[in-house]
Amino acid sequence: MLVLPSTSERYLSVASAGPRGFLAAHDWIALAYLVIMRGLLVVTDAHAEVALRLDASLVVLLAGCALRAAPWQGPTWTRARTTLYRLALVFVVLQSYLSLRDLLPILRSDSVDATLLAIDRALLGETPAIWLQRLNVRPLVEWFSFFYFSYFVICGFFITMALWGLKDHELISRFAIGSLLVLFIGQLGYVAVPGFGPVRELAQAFAAPLDGGPMWGLVDHTVAQAGAMKDIFPSLHTALPTWFSLFAFQAARRDPRFKTIAPITAFFAANIVVSTMFLRWHYAIDVAVGLALAITASFVAPRIAALEQRIRAERRLDSPWA
Repeated sequence: MLVLPSTSERYLSVASAGPRGFLAAHDWIALAYLVIMRGLLVVTDAHAEVALRLDASLVVLLAGCALRAAPWQGPTWTRARTTLYRLALVFVVLQSYLSLRDLLPILRSDSVDATLLAIDRALLGETPAIWLQRLNVRPLVEWFSFFYFSYFVICGFFITMALWGLKDHELISRFAIGSLLVLFIGQLGYVAVPGFGPVRELAQAFAAPLDGGPMWGLVDHTVAQAGAMKDIFPSLHTALPTWFSLFAFQAARRDPRFKTIAPITAFFAANIVVSTMFLRWHYAIDVAVGLALAITASFVAPRIAALEQRIRAERRLDSPWA
């Protein structure tokens, strides 16, 4: 009996073709995001400097893939090749976020805060940031500011742990696929649904500014200096830590180190989720969609990673992390 491969199998077979499999599944996700954003800039006739940053990311991504697929042998070349490839991915991730501050106002000059606020009020009666202002006391503001800022540390830890601390290639692929899906779908969401959050939309509705200390000052300064400003829907402060938690619990079945990492990450993730609303950055609908994005990634990423690994084994192609 003739058995035809599924659509996803045929796609990954083609995508992984070539020496060493030039583009892996996670590379395609990054490439698709960059091409979409670059295409949107062409339509809007954006400033050349902004477009150049996306072009640089495309060049770095493809150069990293080319290095990884290069036929050079020997331990020195192998270490250099794999290190540069991983650094190329990190560069693309960082640059994709840092570019948003300039990209979002160009792509969408409007905001849909009123619609997001109306959804919260229709579902909950009021957006949580308004409820939570009754808890506006310094110890709680500092507590949630600490966890809000810890988002950046958690992202750095998991990227480093996955790309340089794991030996299980399927787990690394699972992490890369899930993380890039969450990140880039989220950032495309910023373009589709731009908004500033309750901190601006409801500025006159809050009885008083947040009563924060040094930790809140650090958060406020960091957001003002490096934040994308219109990056609220979905909440990536919700989606990424939640995805990391789900990944860690899955990875704990194969890597005992994650048995400790998983519950700690989940504790931090829960506090970060609350902090996004307590500190007035997000509406409840932003958080709900962020949670949905993380859960979807935790379901999809392992299946894509396992399928890609099987196809590469059948075609005798190296793992992208070899």
